[in-house]
Amino acid sequence: MSKKIYDDHLLYLIAKPLIKRSTGYSYRKVEVRGLENIPTDGSVIITPNHCNTLMDALVILRSKKQDSIFGARADIFKRPLVARIMFIGKILPMVRQRDGLRNVLKNNDTQEIIVDALEHGVPFCLYPEGKHRPEHSLQPLGKGVCRAAIAAYNKFGDKKPVYIVPAGIEYGDYFRYRSTSLVTYGKPINVTEFIKNLNVENEAQIMDPLRKEVAARMSELITYLKDDEHLKDKWTLTKMLAIDGKRKGYGDCGTCLYDSMMENRKIASSVDQALEQEPEKMKELLEDVAKFDKARRKKGVSIYSFRKMKHPVLNAIGKGFAALLGLPYWIFSAIVALPMWVTFKLIKGKIRDKAFANTVGFGVRLSLGNILFLLYAILAFCLLPWFCALTFLLLFIPAYAYFYDYIEGMRRYISDLRLLREKKLRKTFKEIVKSYKKTF
Repeated sequence: MSKKIYDDHLLYLIAKPLIKRSTGYSYRKVEVRGLENIPTDGSVIITPNHCNTLMDALVILRSKKQDSIFGARADIFKRPLVARIMFIGKILPMVRQRDGLRNVLKNNDTQEIIVDALEHGVPFCLYPEGKHRPEHSLQPLGKGVCRAAIAAYNKFGDKKPVYIVPAGIEYGDYFRYRSTSLVTYGKPINVTEFIKNLNVENEAQIMDPLRKEVAARMSELITYLKDDEHLKDKWTLTKMLAIDGKRKGYGDCGTCLYDSMMENRKIASSVDQALEQEPEKMKELLEDVAKFDKARRKKGVSIYSFRKMKHPVLNAIGKGFAALLGLPYWIFSAIVALPMWVTFKLIKGKIRDKAFANTVGFGVRLSLGNILFLLYAILAFCLLPWFCALTFLLLFIPAYAYFYDYIEGMRRYISDLRLLREKKLRKTFKEIVKSYKKTF
């Protein structure tokens, strides 16, 4: 009897804990909210936003105990070996319209597999936007999720309910390794009740209302801005307004990620409303925001350096002292993790899509990290007393993460020092925030 996609393979059982651990190491802080919203009395389809390539699947995998099967774009499966690895990893090919009508018909076979898994109580996770985009918004949702939900309802909806659980993924930074990660599961949509309440028989009449409901629920779980030509500048303004309201800690992992996201949501909503109500004034303000953002990037100043501080000079001195204390371990980390960060840098320099940076960092940590640990363990216990060897290995485990955390801390520290002498930038920041608050 052939294995089903949701059956556990030995390689999967071995790799899963290593993958989950490496995913956790990829972020300074990981937060999960709303697990209680995932129903246990029916079939579950999970629909997260897609903003950071493979990491989106990995943070979902890590966020809950129960395994899921995932959908991924079909072109990844062209090579037989890759297709086999994907099957072992419980990942199914999803053909998109751009792949041609003939290929799209292959989704019928995939849908049967999905429905079978759902009927056996295995959740299915699909990113309905179809492709990743590192923005605080949503792209138009495809029909794949709704088709799967309707197909499951048609087959066994009278026996047990079918649910769509919207999910939101929020990162502190899309492009920097060792940022922060927040996964939020929202209230489920009972597809069985939804279809019955619509009281229609035509699948097309179900599709659009269901898709709109999924999109609306997903947008409530992220810092959401309407997708328009001003999207990037609106997000910059949102960050500026949020930072202005914080005295310390904003953008650091010491704050609650969910609370920060909810505050950002309120600000983002007000920015969108302001653009609708006073489009001309807001466009002028957003032009100033764009100029400010370009200027501070050119000066190498982080947006988080503009947060309010009572004693900026003393803060800089304190950070400098902390940097000196941490320098010896950073040098140790740089040496022992040399094969990992050099490999990361070489691969990262060749990729065009910067959003893949975190995926590369994860992959290097997963592969080379475990190999180096075994190699160092053998050498250490052969050449050193056991307590020295054990100490060395304990120091090595967090070395790769610390290497990047220290660099990020130094980047922020240098940014703070630069801002101290950039009076014009500080003045522009205050003027933009003041103008927005005064006008809107």
